[in-house]
Amino acid sequence: MQNRYAQLPVADHADVVVCGGGTAGAFAAIAAAREGRDVLIIEQLGMLGGSATAGLVTPVMYSGIEGDPPSSSISDQVHDRLIARGASTKDSRMFDPLALKIVLEELCCEAGVRILYHTFIPQVVVQGTQVDSVVIANKSGLARVRGSMFIDCTGDGDVCVHAGAGYTQGAPDTGINQPMSLRYIVGGIDMIALRQQFEELKQQTGVDNSARVSEDGRQMYAACVKNKPFTLTPLFEQAVQNGDLLEEDHLYWQAFHVPGRPGSMAVNSPELFVHINGASPHDLTLAQLEGKQRILRQLEFYKKYLRGFENAYLEDIAVLVGVRESREIATDYVLTAEDLFAKRKHEDMFCQSNYPIDVHGKVLSNTFLTQPAQDGKPWYDIPMRCLYVKGFDNLLVAGRCIGADFFAQASIRVQHSVRSSGEAAGIAAALALQGDISPRQLPPDAVRARMIEHGARYAEE
Repeated sequence: MQNRYAQLPVADHADVVVCGGGTAGAFAAIAAAREGRDVLIIEQLGMLGGSATAGLVTPVMYSGIEGDPPSSSISDQVHDRLIARGASTKDSRMFDPLALKIVLEELCCEAGVRILYHTFIPQVVVQGTQVDSVVIANKSGLARVRGSMFIDCTGDGDVCVHAGAGYTQGAPDTGINQPMSLRYIVGGIDMIALRQQFEELKQQTGVDNSARVSEDGRQMYAACVKNKPFTLTPLFEQAVQNGDLLEEDHLYWQAFHVPGRPGSMAVNSPELFVHINGASPHDLTLAQLEGKQRILRQLEFYKKYLRGFENAYLEDIAVLVGVRESREIATDYVLTAEDLFAKRKHEDMFCQSNYPIDVHGKVLSNTFLTQPAQDGKPWYDIPMRCLYVKGFDNLLVAGRCIGADFFAQASIRVQHSVRSSGEAAGIAAALALQGDISPRQLPPDAVRARMIEHGARYAEE
């Protein structure tokens, strides 16, 4: 064995060790456990769901395919449980992050997944092309967890990188990552009063763009992006001119209602444009420090410029920084922007998507994949080979850091693809163990066939 960590005591062993309990990790664990495998999730926080829960990243974005097939059976099950709790809209777009934490735990526990919270993975023990174990650090000290299969769902590819896998990071010309955000939820809003102001602003400005509140006040959506015509643009410009907001506060701002929480809105802001390496603890710390100050400034802006916020308060601030992009792991196949534009299909497909290439920055760049496909199927495929970590036989990756270039990653980083990648990785790990082979030796359509058997929905082939 390669390093001194191999001498650490073994604290646990599992057939499948899922490293990171975010969205991809939870889905991977559920999928593998349902195949009859002993599964352990190792998670740094005290909850599952990652960006969707701890990061307050809502809503679930549309796949861009007619009918919005989720490429995941577990996604449908999550949606059904959220609906039953009054914690999701019927179209599954909006959800309550708190309810999602509970639903993911329920599904994991029902499947027999073992969960280890409040535990970090600082190193990996490798033997040849095999991951032997991951080093864990928690209140018990340092130890190892051994496994037969490992799935890296850390979001940043931490396990892959510690194991020695290759990766790329940031835009190809600059190496700079996409901006990060620290999201939050505001409660105590009089939505009816806000609706009245929105309607008055539309009449005054002649602009009806992204300022909506339903008549009963239970649904809302608002946005304002600098240098584009939005209903709220005059308010943001006035606040910047008066010194109540900074220019950065106006660059990108979105707010959504939270199902089951009347009078609350989840805010996709502030967006942070410097110190944005999501794999750097220094940058993550600065994001929390600067982000909270900007959140307080934005709350005062609402109280001063928007109606219905007289009794508003901060209901929640994300404990997890919203990282859009950090590392992209080297896998057997690396998805490219060319694949997306060509609507390229793959024999070992596990997910279909037509979500735009969504690159954030000082200037927002949404490149919609609207070009017709010559095969009449307007979507691209994500192949299983994007989950098989190059150079390793028992290590897979799932989530936003799968094998993709910078621009392709800007499309596959959303919940639709992340959920599907977790489910696919979990099934691949389990099927490989059953056959005593490496996951890459599975028949190309084996994983998708199993996903369909479980109820995963795809666009008509």
